[in-house]
Amino acid sequence: MLDAVFLVATVALFALVALIARGVEKLGPPASTLAPRGTSAARSDANAAGTSREDGDRS
Repeated sequence: MLDAVFLVATVALFALVALIARGVEKLGPPASTLAPRGTSAARSDANAAGTSREDGDRS
């Protein structure tokens, strides 16, 4: 019986997280359809040159 309760609680938790994520996504600005994310020339040039990002992370 506890297995079924655990399963139902897990599914409910995932559904709640998905609902919150959908709401947060609607709060943001609309996505640009001009180019896929991360393909701008400036970003590509900076990555090719090996420069670090503003926060100092080189990942």
